[in-house]
Amino acid sequence: MCEKKGLLAVEENFGCVAECGCGTLHVTVGPVSVAVDGQALRRLHELLGAAIGKLDSAEFLTPQNFNWQSSHLAVRKVLKIKH
Repeated sequence: MCEKKGLLAVEENFGCVAECGCGTLHVTVGPVSVAVDGQALRRLHELLGAAIGKLDSAEFLTPQNFNWQSSHLAVRKVLKIKH
Protein backbone atom coordinates (compact mmCIF):
# COMPACT_ATOMS: atom_id res chain seq x y z
CA MET A 1 0.00 0.00 0.00
CA CYS A 2 1.19 3.53 -0.72
CA GLU A 3 1.17 6.20 1.95
CA LYS A 4 -2.20 6.08 3.73
CA LYS A 5 -4.44 9.07 3.21
CA GLY A 6 -7.27 7.94 5.48
CA LEU A 7 -9.85 5.33 6.38
CA LEU A 8 -13.17 5.63 4.60
CA ALA A 9 -14.94 2.83 6.46
CA VAL A 10 -14.18 0.35 9.24
CA GLU A 11 -16.21 -2.62 10.44
CA GLU A 12 -14.56 -3.92 13.61
CA ASN A 13 -13.36 -7.54 13.39
CA PHE A 14 -14.40 -7.68 9.72
CA GLY A 15 -12.67 -5.23 7.39
CA CYS A 16 -12.00 -1.70 6.22
CA VAL A 17 -11.65 0.58 3.21
CA ALA A 18 -8.59 2.84 3.15
CA GLU A 19 -7.57 5.49 0.63
CA CYS A 20 -3.94 5.93 -0.46
CA GLY A 21 -2.27 9.16 -1.38
CA CYS A 22 -2.29 7.99 -5.03
CA GLY A 23 -6.09 7.66 -4.98
CA THR A 24 -6.18 3.85 -4.86
CA LEU A 25 -8.74 2.36 -2.50
CA HIS A 26 -7.75 -0.72 -0.51
CA VAL A 27 -10.72 -2.91 0.43
CA THR A 28 -9.79 -5.39 3.15
CA VAL A 29 -12.05 -8.18 4.39
CA GLY A 30 -10.37 -10.53 6.83
CA PRO A 31 -7.02 -11.58 5.34
CA VAL A 32 -7.92 -10.49 1.80
CA SER A 33 -7.09 -7.03 0.46
CA VAL A 34 -7.99 -5.73 -3.00
CA ALA A 35 -6.77 -2.44 -4.48
CA VAL A 36 -9.34 -0.74 -6.73
CA ASP A 37 -10.15 2.68 -8.12
CA GLY A 38 -13.31 4.63 -7.28
CA GLN A 39 -15.24 3.32 -10.29
CA ALA A 40 -14.41 -0.29 -9.43
CA LEU A 41 -15.53 0.28 -5.84
CA ARG A 42 -18.88 1.56 -7.12
CA ARG A 43 -19.22 -1.50 -9.39
CA LEU A 44 -18.36 -3.78 -6.44
CA HIS A 45 -21.10 -2.05 -4.44
CA GLU A 46 -23.62 -2.71 -7.23
CA LEU A 47 -22.48 -6.33 -7.54
CA LEU A 48 -22.81 -7.01 -3.82
CA GLY A 49 -26.17 -5.20 -3.70
CA ALA A 50 -27.47 -7.41 -6.51
CA ALA A 51 -26.20 -10.52 -4.71
CA ILE A 52 -27.91 -9.48 -1.48
CA GLY A 53 -31.13 -8.83 -3.39
CA LYS A 54 -31.00 -12.29 -4.95
CA LEU A 55 -30.14 -13.86 -1.61
CA ASP A 56 -33.08 -12.14 0.08
CA SER A 57 -35.47 -13.23 -2.68
CA ALA A 58 -33.94 -16.74 -2.97
CA GLU A 59 -33.32 -16.19 -6.70
CA PHE A 60 -30.08 -17.75 -7.83
CA LEU A 61 -28.33 -17.68 -11.17
CA THR A 62 -27.90 -21.07 -12.75
CA PRO A 63 -24.51 -22.04 -14.19
CA GLN A 64 -25.93 -21.54 -17.70
CA ASN A 65 -26.76 -17.89 -16.94
CA PHE A 66 -23.31 -16.63 -16.09
CA ASN A 67 -19.79 -16.79 -17.43
CA TRP A 68 -16.97 -16.83 -14.87
CA GLN A 69 -14.35 -16.12 -17.51
CA SER A 70 -15.87 -12.82 -18.65
CA SER A 71 -16.31 -11.69 -15.04
CA HIS A 72 -12.70 -12.58 -14.24
CA LEU A 73 -11.40 -10.60 -17.20
CA ALA A 74 -13.46 -7.53 -16.31
CA VAL A 75 -12.21 -7.56 -12.73
CA ARG A 76 -8.61 -8.18 -13.74
CA LYS A 77 -8.57 -4.89 -15.65
CA VAL A 78 -9.31 -2.79 -12.56
CA LEU A 79 -7.33 -4.64 -9.89
CA LYS A 80 -3.80 -3.72 -8.93
CA ILE A 81 -2.21 -6.93 -7.63
CA LYS A 82 1.06 -6.78 -5.72
CA HIS A 83 3.40 -9.75 -5.48
